[in-house]
Amino acid sequence: MQNTIEKLDLQAAHHTRHPHITVRRPEFNFNQLPKYYFNDNPLMSHLLTALSLTFPTGERFFVHSVRNVRDQVKSKSLQADVSAFIGQEAMHSHAHEGFNDFAQRIGLNVQPVLDNEAKNTERLKEILNHKQQLAITCALEHFTAIIAQYLLEHEELHSQLHPDVAQLWLWHALEETEHKAVAFDVYKEVFNDEAVRKQIMRIVTTSFLSRISFLTIKLVITDKKGRTQWKQHWQALQKLSDAVKALLPVYLDYYKTDFHPNQHDSTALTDEWRGVLFAN
Repeated sequence: MQNTIEKLDLQAAHHTRHPHITVRRPEFNFNQLPKYYFNDNPLMSHLLTALSLTFPTGERFFVHSVRNVRDQVKSKSLQADVSAFIGQEAMHSHAHEGFNDFAQRIGLNVQPVLDNEAKNTERLKEILNHKQQLAITCALEHFTAIIAQYLLEHEELHSQLHPDVAQLWLWHALEETEHKAVAFDVYKEVFNDEAVRKQIMRIVTTSFLSRISFLTIKLVITDKKGRTQWKQHWQALQKLSDAVKALLPVYLDYYKTDFHPNQHDSTALTDEWRGVLFAN
C-alpha cells in the first residue's frame, strides 16, 4: 500500500511540476548560410534540412490536435501551458518556413515535399478522431523532446552548426524541452487511454523514421557534389549511431504505463540554455 501511495505521489508531482514556458520571437538570417551548414558535412546537413521540411505543417498539426480538445481541459495551469505551447509551436512553424525558403533558394527541390506534407496532414485530420490525433502529437513530441535534449547536452554536435543556423536549432530544442509535457498532460486529462497512446507510438515510430530517412536520402542522392563525399557520410553515420544508442532507452520509456515526459528531467538544462540564448 505504501509503495502504491508513493507511486501515485510521484505521478502527481510530474503532472504539477510545470516548467517555465515562454513564447519568444527570435529573428534569423540565413542569407550567408552555406549549403553544408553542419561542419561542411552533406549528410548531417541534409538530415537537419529533411527534419525542417516536416516542421511547419507538423507544428500546425500539433496545435490543431490540442485545440480540438482544449475545452475539455479543466486545470487552469494546464490551460496556461496550452496557450504557451500554441504560441511556441506557431513561432517554430514560422521560423522553419524561413529556413525552408533558404533550402529552396540554394537549389534544393523542396516544394514537392512541402506540398506532400500538407496533403498528408490534411488527410490525417479527415480520417482520425481527436484521440488519435492527439496521441500522434504526444508521440512526436516525445521524439522531438529526447532529440532536443540530446542536442543541447552534446557540445560536439551543436558546436559544429554554422552560427547562423545554430541559434535556430538550439532555440527550437530549448522550447521543445520546455513544453514537452503539455500535449501529454492534455491527453492524460482528456482521454487517458494507454492502449491507444502506445499503439500510436508504434505506428508513428515507423512512419516518422522512414519518412525522415527517405527525405534525407533523396536530398543526398540529388546533390551531385555532396553525394560522393564518402568520408563525411561515414563520419555522419558514426554520429547518428552514437545518438541512436543513447536515445533508444529513453525512447522506450514511452511504453511504460507510468511514463511521464518530466521523468526525463531537463530542468537544469533548460535553465542553463535560457541563460545562454536569452541572457538579455
